[in-house]
Amino acid sequence: MGEKYGLLTEEKVLEELIRRRLPCQQRVHIGDLEVDILVGQRICVEVDGYYHAMKGKISKDAAKEKQLESLGYVVLRITSSEVKNRRRLREFASKVQEAYERERSYEQAQRDTSLTHSLPQEKLQQLRAQLEAEKAKQKKKQPVKARELTEEELFFKAVEDLSKRGRK
Repeated sequence: MGEKYGLLTEEKVLEELIRRRLPCQQRVHIGDLEVDILVGQRICVEVDGYYHAMKGKISKDAAKEKQLESLGYVVLRITSSEVKNRRRLREFASKVQEAYERERSYEQAQRDTSLTHSLPQEKLQQLRAQLEAEKAKQKKKQPVKARELTEEELFFKAVEDLSKRGRK
């Protein structure tokens, strides 16, 4: 009965997270640890039933949480009694959603800066000057103030140039 009840409370949490359109996976293994629900790539949701209050389980949960955090995961916990309270469940789901949005913002910022991060700045400046010169030639008839290229545009131009060199 206890195991079945634990799964039911876990299902309620999962339903609320899915209702918010959060990407969830249930019973995910991270190394030798199993998390109840993984949201996104790095948010672990643990649903604690009454058995989590037992003497040996408290220290095991703390060690598990510490290990997950050392691997870069965020661990959020909710008790089965909180799951029964609809308002508390919604508040918890809001916290999970905020954590997920922070994770996505961080990942997007990492992607944006990593596009040109590995290219030497000197090479980027040369590419920028070369692109601006080419645009000036193309629009010689209509003098238009050349806009400065974004780092993303420079990156794609560099990739295009490198791929052309590889085909020769």
